[in-house]
Parts: sequence; structure tokens; C-alpha cells
Amino acid sequence: MKNRFNRLTSKEWLPFQKSWFRYDTDEKLFKENIRFFIREEPSEEKLFYWGDKEELVRSVCATEDVRMVNISTFDDQPLQFAIFDLRNTLSIISYLSEYEDIKLNILTLCEKIFHCLADRRFIVIMLPNIVLDGKYYPVVWDMALQLSSIFSLKDEKIACTSEPQIAQNKHVFTPNNKIFYCLYFRKDENSGGRYKERHHQLFKYNEPLESKKKFTHSIPSWFILKPQPRKKDEILHPAKYPEELVSMFINEFTEVDDNVFDPMSGTGSTQVASLRAGRNAFGTELSDFFAAIAIQRCQNIVQPTQIDLFGSPNKQQFSILHKDAREITKEDFPMIDYLITSPPYWDMLNMKGAENQAKRVVKGLQTNYSESTDDLGNIADYQQFVSDLTKVYLNILDIMKSGSYLTIVVKNIKKKGRNYPFAWDLTDSLMGKLILLPETFWCQDDINLAPYGYGNTFVSNTFHQYCLNFQKP
Repeated sequence: MKNRFNRLTSKEWLPFQKSWFRYDTDEKLFKENIRFFIREEPSEEKLFYWGDKEELVRSVCATEDVRMVNISTFDDQPLQFAIFDLRNTLSIISYLSEYEDIKLNILTLCEKIFHCLADRRFIVIMLPNIVLDGKYYPVVWDMALQLSSIFSLKDEKIACTSEPQIAQNKHVFTPNNKIFYCLYFRKDENSGGRYKERHHQLFKYNEPLESKKKFTHSIPSWFILKPQPRKKDEILHPAKYPEELVSMFINEFTEVDDNVFDPMSGTGSTQVASLRAGRNAFGTELSDFFAAIAIQRCQNIVQPTQIDLFGSPNKQQFSILHKDAREITKEDFPMIDYLITSPPYWDMLNMKGAENQAKRVVKGLQTNYSESTDDLGNIADYQQFVSDLTKVYLNILDIMKSGSYLTIVVKNIKKKGRNYPFAWDLTDSLMGKLILLPETFWCQDDINLAPYGYGNTFVSNTFHQYCLNFQKP
């Protein structure tokens, strides 16, 4: 296949497609982006850069035979790529109003860039979310939503750094490493070309409460987790999330004997991890098939029939109801100290032809959660799905203690050529009732890369999942 997009061979192309990367140096960061997004044909290739590393970018451009231009030297030759580097700019601001001024400047500049950028070429914006006066602001997600009125949001990469992030308050959750985002936008038939403000609630209820719990700050902003192979009964579920992940967050957000809850229990990952950690475990599950598996797994921990295999009896309590989470009442469970869950990623399990689904069909395994019309994973309309999922969490708040925490494991979704920022949209819909805490990323490093879009366009392999963290006021 001829590569019409850039200079890279397939061997060079693949590593850049991973949706997260270990950040090494700015020189490597800029070089990899420039090499990937500049086309292969000999020409007066042009790049625009905005940021405080102009000399470094200029030197990288010189080694790659790329001409760096500024806004005043644009000419008839189309721009091939633009980089906006806001990392250091945002690190020194003190007020949200300063960010708003920077954002307006960038959006105005992007409107000009739009007319100079070659069709179906990309821009990237590099920036972190920020903390101002103890409040967490997801400015990355805001910038992405606003810029998507000009260009088409196509992808994201998470830059994982080893730079320490020191906790200022032992009673407020702070991950212990830093990350920044690389957001990729394309000029194409779905681009608006002009800035139109998109309203959201991402900056509401953003001041965390001081907790009585002293945080260990043991969870980094990003971590690599390779779960143990699934057992015979666990593999029956098409999208089980690992007990090892649950254990990390339980140890951070709860104490022994606390009540942990999962409204979409599946085969009981949350409950099993909670019981093993000395917490009480509760939840609901819409599928009677999976609910039975989850209950049996918990029963084997609380009252093991084979002491040598399962250990001594566990004094903790558990209850998993075969019930729609939207119908939970205060009579169903005791007050909850912590919620952790991984909801359906829309109706992606119903997408035909997926490689993982094909493997499950061959083995005679179930490919979706259920055939029920009440199942959130069977809702075809994206906005309806987000709305119904939001109702689940808002309903559960009635049985959660004030100051308690929630962790929701999700990822942004690519479907039929479109990017759906599920993690950001779900957060937006919850911010009227919850306090947003810093997100953390589960980075997967044990999955083979696939050459999506090779030779034509950039489509990453999504190997990072958001662990969205909230606190109930």
C-alpha cells in the first residue's frame, strides 16, 4: 500500500498510533509529530508553531526539511501542520480568567489557520488540565469542545511523564505523577471553520471537600496494569474489568469495613476485590446470568466450601441484586462510602465484525451484555445513552454519604469515523451534582498495535482508559 500521508514506513508508523506514550524530551515529542503529520511529496512543506519552544521546533524543522512560518508569512502554499504548545503557558496562570483569554487568542488564531491549512491535514494542541486555588479545572476538555467547532476532533494521545506532583493537602486526593494531552484536529468536510461557543458544566462544583480520610496518594496520574488471565466463569462476560484495578482505588478511597458499591456488577469484579480488602460489597446487575456468577464468586469468599482453596471465612457483608440500577432505592442497601464501576461503552459491543467479537463467537461466548431493551449497552442513540447513564449515577447519590467518592472507568469512543468524547460528556452531565477530582489513566501495554488508517490518516489504537474521580458534596 502506498503511503500518501507522510514519509514513514509501516514499521515507523505503528509506534505513533499508540494512544499513550512515555514522554522523554521536547525534541523527541516535536520530531515525532512533525515526521508523522508532514506529507511525503517533495514541496515547500510548511509548519506553524505557537508556544515558547520556537527555536527548538525550528531546529527540528531544519533537520526534516520543513519550513516553519508565522502568521504574517503565510502565502499561497498550503500549511501542512500546526502545533499549539500551551504546556508552560498554562503552568504559570493564577486565575481562570487568564485561561479564558489564552483560549480566545488560540481560537481566533485557529480560525485564520483553518483557511491556510491543506484539506484533511492536522493540527495538534498540547496542554494539561490545571489546578487553581485548590480547584481542578479540565481545561483540556473545554479547549477540545470549543476547537471542535472549527476543526474536527479526531484523536488524542496521553503523554505520561515521570515528573512528580506533590500533594499539598493530605486530605485532598492528588495523583503523584503528571500527564499532558495531545489533541489532534483535522480540517475536513465535518469542520465548521468558525468558532462557536459550546456550553458545558465542566467548571461547576470544582472545589473538593477536605476528607476525614488521609490519602496515601499512591495512585499515579498514569499506570500500566496487566491483569491476571480471566478464570473460566469470568471469561463469560464480554467486557470484564480487573480486580487489580478495583483494588488500587479501594485502597486509596476507602477504609476497612467501608461499604463499596457497583451498579453494573457484571461477574463481580468490584465486590470480589472489596471483600478481599476487608470492605463490604454491594451492587446491582441487570443480567440474571451474570448476577448469579457474581453472587457465587462472592459466596466463595464469604463462606468458602473449600477452605484450602478459598481461605478462611470472610466476616464482610455482600449483596448483589438482580435489578436495574435506575430503580435502586434507599431500602435496597446501606449508605455507601465509595462507588467504583465500569459502565458499557455505549453500544460498541453490538458493532459487527470486531476482532474480539469474532474470537468470542468462535468460542461460543456471549458478545454483548444482554439482549434486554433496558440494557444501556443496547441504546443506539449516543445522547440518549449518556443521558440514561447519568440518571443511574444521580439516582445512586441518594444512598451515598456526603464527602464519599466515585470512580468511573470509561474511554472516549471512535465509531464509524467519528470521535465521541464519552469521558468528557459524561463528566459534563454529572458536574451539576458532583465535584470533579483529577483523572487518572489506566494505560494498557499488552495489546498488539493495528495499522488503522495506514497511508491515509491518523487513527490511534486506544490503549488508555479514563478513571474519572468525583466526590459527592
